[in-house]
Amino acid sequence: LARRARVRCCCAGVGASRCGGAMSTYSRPQVPAGSCGAISLRLAGRDLLKPISKMDQAFYFLQPVDVVALRIPDYPTIVREPMDLGTIEKKLDASSYATTEEFVADVKLVWYNARLYNPVGSVVHEAARALEKAFDDRLEALVGSCDRPAPPAPDSDAADGVPASKLRPLLRSLQSHARSKPFRVPVDYVALNLPHYPTIITQPMDLATVSSNLERGRYGTVADLRRDIDLIWQNAIDFNGPTSWIGVLATTLREITEHE
Repeated sequence: LARRARVRCCCAGVGASRCGGAMSTYSRPQVPAGSCGAISLRLAGRDLLKPISKMDQAFYFLQPVDVVALRIPDYPTIVREPMDLGTIEKKLDASSYATTEEFVADVKLVWYNARLYNPVGSVVHEAARALEKAFDDRLEALVGSCDRPAPPAPDSDAADGVPASKLRPLLRSLQSHARSKPFRVPVDYVALNLPHYPTIITQPMDLATVSSNLERGRYGTVADLRRDIDLIWQNAIDFNGPTSWIGVLATTLREITEHE
């Protein structure tokens, strides 16, 4: 069924310049160095590639184009650098990309190739345009969230001499907050099947641990305690991504903490 759908949508045996395609020359998409800001390749794979690959229109782009099965012998003469989402995922897993910009350039190449070979109005051409917009929107949002200035360091001079016990009401408020459930106890990465968690998060922290440390007198000042509370939110953002649901929760609770 997948092959039949692609045969109907591709200009089988006809180049883009002969079937209404807008582009007749090949020009690989370029992504300027540094344009992806602070986005890591791990974050790009999780928050960009995976969501796009799960969209319905991605069906046409998950595997390399089979020119023999699809009977499109002219495809290699028009599309000089084939690329697909499955190949990109493999390159990510193999650490083949030196920068996030290289990854983004390959994703853009998928859409470019599809629009080059398939005429405007065809299912594949329009699917590529829709996915390109969805990808660009996600990329813009992710760049913005990763480049957002970090909140002021919690160990300001004003808090250095204040006893940590002064923050007991704030800590109790955070523990009872409706949105704090994912942060109340240590992350059980074994039960959650997250074997790589300890390699990414080298200083785990949670509200229960902070509360225990407070009761045992391990925080000398408010600044010490605030540093650990902020570590909870930062760990969640670093591991899950700022645009993930848990990353958004962490950002919200961080803002509440700073406000209080």
